[in-house]
Amino acid sequence: MLPANGTRSIPGPRTYRFGACELDEASRSLRANGREIELQPRVFDLLAYLVRNRERVVGKQELLERLWPGTIVVDNALQRVVSLARSALAAGGARDALRTYSRHGYRFCAEVESRDAAVAATSPALERARRAREARDWAGALDAYEAADRERALGADDLEAWGRIAIWAGRGADAIPPLERALALRAAADEPAAAARAAVLLAHIRIDRMEAAVASGLISRAARYLEGEPTSREHGELAWVASLLALMQGELDETLRRAEEAHALGLRLGDRDLECLGLLYRGHALIGLGDVGRGVALHDEAAAAASAGEVSPWVGGLLYCGVIAATRHRCDWQRAGQWTDEFTRWCGASGMAAFPGTCRLYRAEILGVRGELAEAARELEELAGVLSRIAPWAEGDAHRILGEIHLARGELDAAEAAFRRAHALGWYPQPGLARLQLARGRPDAAVRGLEQALADHDWAIRERRGQLLATLALAALAAGAPERAREALGDLDGAAHLWSTPALAAMVATARAELALHERRRGEAVALLRQSLKQWHDIGARLDCAEVRLRLAEVLAADGDRDAAELELAAAEALADRLGAARLRSRGAALRRALQD
Repeated sequence: MLPANGTRSIPGPRTYRFGACELDEASRSLRANGREIELQPRVFDLLAYLVRNRERVVGKQELLERLWPGTIVVDNALQRVVSLARSALAAGGARDALRTYSRHGYRFCAEVESRDAAVAATSPALERARRAREARDWAGALDAYEAADRERALGADDLEAWGRIAIWAGRGADAIPPLERALALRAAADEPAAAARAAVLLAHIRIDRMEAAVASGLISRAARYLEGEPTSREHGELAWVASLLALMQGELDETLRRAEEAHALGLRLGDRDLECLGLLYRGHALIGLGDVGRGVALHDEAAAAASAGEVSPWVGGLLYCGVIAATRHRCDWQRAGQWTDEFTRWCGASGMAAFPGTCRLYRAEILGVRGELAEAARELEELAGVLSRIAPWAEGDAHRILGEIHLARGELDAAEAAFRRAHALGWYPQPGLARLQLARGRPDAAVRGLEQALADHDWAIRERRGQLLATLALAALAAGAPERAREALGDLDGAAHLWSTPALAAMVATARAELALHERRRGEAVALLRQSLKQWHDIGARLDCAEVRLRLAEVLAADGDRDAAELELAAAEALADRLGAARLRSRGAALRRALQD
C-alpha cells in the first residue's frame, strides 16, 4: 500500500528495546545492560533494517541491495555481517533473535518495544511504564502510560504497548482508546502491517465483547491494509481472528479454512503462536463438523505446547481457555479436570491477570461435577463481578454454571434467575434450563427450549448437541411424546461422536432406560441404569451417581424388589446428605415413606 506519489513514508529515528538490549537509530548504537557494544556500520544497518521489518522474513537479495546499494558482492559478505550481528546480540542474551530461514532470508524474532527517539529521551513516565512492563506490574504500567500521555501525545508504538498491557491486565475495554489511536497513526504514516496488527487486536476485543459487527468491520479493514504486502505474522493473526469470528457465528467450514491458513503461516514463518492458534480453531471446527477424534488430538497438542512454555503467555491463556471449553461442552470431565489443573498451575506462574478468573470458573464447574456444591457456588458468586471486568465473554457462562449448582441444591428460584442472567448475557442456558423446567413439572416448555437450541448454529451449542439430544429424550417422554424421544435417541445412534465421552454415554443410557420403562421393558431399564451408574462412578461424578441411584431405587421399588430398592436408596441418601443436594433428599424422603408404607 503506497501513497499517491508511489513512495512509502519512512518514520523518523526510533529506539528499539528487546530483552536487555536497546538499539538507537538516532545515535546508531546498540547497548546491552546499559553498556554500548561496538558495531561496524553495516552490522548496525543490518540490525536496524531487520528490526524495522520484523513482521516478515527479509530476503537475501533485498538485504544485499540495502547494505551494498549499486555494488555486486558475494554471499559470504552478507553471511559475515549476519555472524557479527549475532555476536553483538549475544552480549545482551539475544543471539537467537536473528533467525535464518533456509532459502528465504532472515527475520528478527524477539519481542520488540519501539518508540520515537525524541520521546524516549524526554519522558520519565515512559521509562516507568517500560520498567513496570518488564516486571509484569500491569497496573503500574497502565498508570505510567496514562501519565506519559498527559505529558505529551504518545507515538503509535507506545499506544500499542499500552493497549496490549490493558489486554493482559484483563481490561479489554481500556485497551480500545489507545489501540484506536495507534491504528490511526499507523494508517497515517502508511505502515500497513502495523495498522493491520492494531486492527486485529481491536477485532479480538470486540469479539470478546460480543460485538460481531464491529469486529467484522475491523477484520475487513485489516485485510485491506495487508493487500499486496509481503507475507508476515500479521497475515497469520488476521487469519486467526477471522477464524474466531467465523466460529462465533457458527460458520464451521470458514472457521476451518481460516484456521488452516493461520497454522500454515505459523509453520512457514516459524511462529509457534500462530501455529498453535491454528491448531486450536482447526480443532473446534473439526469437533463441530463431527470429526471429534482429530479435533481433540489437535486440542491436546495445542494445550501441551502451552504447558511446555513454547508459546507467549497471552497465547498460552487463549489455548487453555479454548481447549477446556471444548472438553466442558462435550462433558469430557476427565480431560477437562486434567487441563484445568494445568491451567491453574500456569495461571499462578504466567502473571497474566486476564486469565485467573476463567481458570477459577473452570475449576468451579469441575467442583460442581464432583458434587462439591457449596464450594463451587461460593467460587462462582465471587467470580461474577470479576468476569464482567476481565473476561466479559465468560460472564454468561459463569451464570449458566451457577444455575446448574442451584438446581442441584434444589434452589429452583435461584437457578432460574441464574439461567435468565446467562441468557441475557448472550449465553445459551441449555440444557440446564430444560432440566429446571422438568423439575418444576413443565416438560412441554423443556421440549420447546431444547428444540430451539438444537436449531441454533452457535458453536458452543453445536458442541453440546449430545447433551441436548439426551435431555430432549427425557423431556419428550415426560411430555407424553415418546415418538420424539425415539427420534432424539435415533439421532444419537446415527452420530456416535456426539456421546463418545463417559459422561455423555451415561446420559444416553439414562434416557434409554426411561424409554425402556415407558415401553414396559423394566429389566432392560434396570440394566441401563446400572450401566449409567457405573459410568458416572468411574469419572467421580458423585451428584449424578446419587441421582441415578435414586431413580434405580424408584424403579426397583415399583417392581416390588424392596431389599434392592432400600440398598440403592440408602446409598443415594448418604450421597445427597454429604453433597447438600436438597432436591434429591426430598425425593429420597418421599420414596422412603413409600417403602415404609
